[in-house]
Amino acid sequence: MSSNSAVYEVIVISTIKDVALLAGVSPATVSRVITNKGNIASDTKAKVLSAMEQINYVPSQSSIAQSKPGTISFSIARNPKYKLGNPFFSDVLFGISDAARRVDYNVNFSLSHNVEEQIASCIKLYREKQVDGFIFTSVLRSDKDILLKSMLEKEIPFVMIGTSLNHHVFSIHNDNIRDSYMATKFLIEKGYRKILFLTNQLKQDVMYDRLHGYQRAVEEHGLDITSSHVVYSENEEAEITRALDGVMEEGVAFDAIMTMESIMSLTALKYCQSKGLRVPEDVGILCFSNAPYLEKMTPSITGVNLNPDLMGAEAFQLLYDLIHDRPKASVKKSVTLPSEIMERQSTQRMKLN
Repeated sequence: MSSNSAVYEVIVISTIKDVALLAGVSPATVSRVITNKGNIASDTKAKVLSAMEQINYVPSQSSIAQSKPGTISFSIARNPKYKLGNPFFSDVLFGISDAARRVDYNVNFSLSHNVEEQIASCIKLYREKQVDGFIFTSVLRSDKDILLKSMLEKEIPFVMIGTSLNHHVFSIHNDNIRDSYMATKFLIEKGYRKILFLTNQLKQDVMYDRLHGYQRAVEEHGLDITSSHVVYSENEEAEITRALDGVMEEGVAFDAIMTMESIMSLTALKYCQSKGLRVPEDVGILCFSNAPYLEKMTPSITGVNLNPDLMGAEAFQLLYDLIHDRPKASVKKSVTLPSEIMERQSTQRMKLN
C-alpha cells in the first residue's frame, strides 16, 4: 500500500425504523418513547431504549422538540349561546380534557359563527402548528359535506362526534334511532299514548334520527298520533312556551312530552304546572339528557344517559391514535356508544290496562 493511501471511515446513520426493527415494535411506538407521550408499557420502553443504545441512535432535535405538550382543538361552528349552556357539551368537553390531561395534551376550545369561518380557522391553526388535530361536534347537516371534505383534502387529523353518513371518517356517536325508539317504547309501556315530540328544527342528523326512531315506535304500537304531535321550537323558554301554547290552542291531545335537551324539559315541566297538569299522572316528561339538575327537580325528570363524558374521552383517544399512528384518513372507524334510561318521577305512572 502506498504511503499516500487514504483511510476512509464508513459512518452508518441509524434511523427510527432501525430502532423499531431491532426492538420489535412500530416506528410510532419508538416515537412515543422518544417524545415521552402516551402510555407505554415499561418492558416495551426498556426494549426501545436498549435498541437505541445498541445501534447508537440519537434522536434528531425535531424529534426531541416534539416532547412538548401537544394540543388539540374542540371545534364548534354554532351560536355559542345555545351550546355552552347545554350540559351535554360541557360533559363532552370534560371527557376530552380529562383524557388529554393523562397524556400531557392541551385542549383548545374553538368557536366559529359559520362553517366557512370554522374551516379557515382550522386550516390556519394546523398550518401554524398551533394544534395537532380537531374534534368536531354539532355539525349541521348542510355543513357536513364541505367541512369534512376540506379537512380530508388538507390531510388534517380530525374526529367527528356524530354520525358521518357516507363520509369515510373517524367518528364517535350514539345510535340516535335506537335511543329514540327505546325512549318512546319506554313511555308507551308506562301507559302514555299521545306523546309529543318536542324538538329543534331538523338541521342536525341527530334530530332527524331521533324523529325517525320515535315514528317507528309509534307506528309499531299503532298509536293515534299525527304530525301535530311533532312540535318544533328553539331552546329559549319563550319559544318553547309559545310552541306548547300552539299545541293547546289547536286542541292536540297529549299525555307525554319527549324533549331533546334539558332546558326544554325544565320549561315543559314549568308549563304543565302552570296549566294545572300533573306530572306524571296527566303528562309524563322524558329528556334526551341526563343533566345532574334533572334529578333535583320536583318531580325529578327521567333522562336518557348518552354518556357524553365517555364520548369525549373516546373521541380524544381516537384522535390521539390518529395523530401518532397516522392511519390513512380514508379508513373508516366508527364507534357507537351505549345509552340507558334513568327513570325518575316524571314518568312513574302505572301502565294503563
